[in-house]
Amino acid sequence: MSHALSMELPVPPIPSLDPSAGPAHVATILIVEQNRIHAEALSLVCAECFPRAAVQIHRRAADALAALRRQQADILVMGLSFEDMDGVELLARVNQGRLAAHTLIISSQWEEHILLSLRTARFEGAVDTASESLEAVRRALELVIRGEGYISIPLRRFLIDDLPATRAARDLTTAELRVLRVIGDGSDNLEAAEKLGLSIATVQTHRRNIMRKLRVSTSAKLVREAVRLGLVRISPVASARGLM
Repeated sequence: MSHALSMELPVPPIPSLDPSAGPAHVATILIVEQNRIHAEALSLVCAECFPRAAVQIHRRAADALAALRRQQADILVMGLSFEDMDGVELLARVNQGRLAAHTLIISSQWEEHILLSLRTARFEGAVDTASESLEAVRRALELVIRGEGYISIPLRRFLIDDLPATRAARDLTTAELRVLRVIGDGSDNLEAAEKLGLSIATVQTHRRNIMRKLRVSTSAKLVREAVRLGLVRISPVASARGLM
């Protein structure tokens, strides 16, 4: 998944925050973004907004988690696609460990299952770089550190207003959505447990709850319902496995 920032480098100078506008003391900023060019662009914006802050860049989710466990970040700026971990899973681990005081999500692609998960997750801002430039990132940083929050206009009807999905899908918890995404690719309970770092018993419990909420009685129907709802995107091979 690419994260195309709709602004070409070099980034023009951006004025620092006005200290009178609100609390803006930021000592540490951690950026985790798989695309190197985008990460460097974000780093420039962060450095210009908070010139006294130490800015770290990581391209792998696991490296970012390790750094955050060593030192909590005042602001975490994160993408949603990594080779080693799903962005929603990264956010869940950050929130579970309280590893960042403020979190700003930056992405150009927002699949429905991600939006569903984010509705129950803790973060302070979300910027859609497919529709907004780096100037929006700067503005989002200003608002996030003040505790006001920022959501790009195209995302507001999904993350703030009623989500155009069935009530059954909205009733799924973040943990259940994580399990459903893995089950949807054809993984059995053991494989899902290994991928998510959960016990088999926990995966089985989530599976039962998901099937009850979606009112399906077999694994094949569960995969079909997940695809129908747009909660997972599966390949033909995965589809064949899930429907066997």
